Amino acid sequence: MTDDEEADFSQFVRDRGDALLRRARLLIPDDGEAEDALQTALLRLTRHWSRQLDSPQAYVQRTLVNLAADRGRRRHLVAAPSQAVDTAATSSDHAEAHAARARLDELLSLLPPRQRIAVVLRVIDGLSESETAAAMGTSVGTAKSNLSRGLRTIREALAAPASCLERTQP
Repeated sequence: MTDDEEADFSQFVRDRGDALLRRARLLIPDDGEAEDALQTALLRLTRHWSRQLDSPQAYVQRTLVNLAADRGRRRHLVAAPSQAVDTAATSSDHAEAHAARARLDELLSLLPPRQRIAVVLRVIDGLSESETAAAMGTSVGTAKSNLSRGLRTIREALAAPASCLERTQP
């Protein structure tokens, strides 16, 4: 990599690094694993940087999806995610944002990796059905099936506390 290419790559990481890390954390429930996956994706990108890819961000996003799916296949080798405590959340806005993020992580952690990927790509990232299928490397029907099952699991999880409260009240 030449000095100019290295400077361009560094600028790319500065500009898009935070968004890519958020994507990685949505796809992979453990923050440390998500950071490792992003590092791996960026390392893989460096090998192709000199080719002037049309969309380096799309390349990293696709690599993150693949790494998340690979991680799901090796789930028995990966430690369960831990509950991180954010002591910096002092104002109500930060507390609410932290609580919402924790609830989103909790709901996404209920899903198997393929369903989680489908929900993140389709619902959170707003990709079309065909874009989601292409990113997952599956057919549109398989992507829709994974999305449907994932959303059903999330709906059931959201409905469960309300139904438990209704049963306990006279």
